[in-house]
Amino acid sequence: MSFHESCQNIRIEVHGDRTVLHAIALDAGGDEHESEIILDDEIGNSDGWFSREDQGFTESAQNIELNFRDDEPWLTADLPAGDGDYRERQGINLAEHIGNNDGQLVWVVSLSVVPFFSSCFIMLIALVPLLQ
Repeated sequence: MSFHESCQNIRIEVHGDRTVLHAIALDAGGDEHESEIILDDEIGNSDGWFSREDQGFTESAQNIELNFRDDEPWLTADLPAGDGDYRERQGINLAEHIGNNDGQLVWVVSLSVVPFFSSCFIMLIALVPLLQ
């Protein structure tokens, strides 16, 4: 379950060179906790695209917003490419990258990365008998 399904009052605030996601997160017992996570710690700008492989997107982004599409939270912004031109408005689905761990917002492994690691693990298991 993604964080947005167990959180309320989800919003972002831009403070200088960082963007912070705030929410009231429910723990396993249903108690509410104010929680926040700095989006720039795990999201960057890679040639005009949001990227989890970089950090600090806020430094170059303009018009940073949190929007809900199909009831899921999307971080959107105008991001410059390496040549300085801006691509069309970019978005990243925060529901795929952030979870609620007992009332605390936490980063999770992107669902798009899981198949890659799974296939690497399967290949490793297949090679073990050959190495013995």
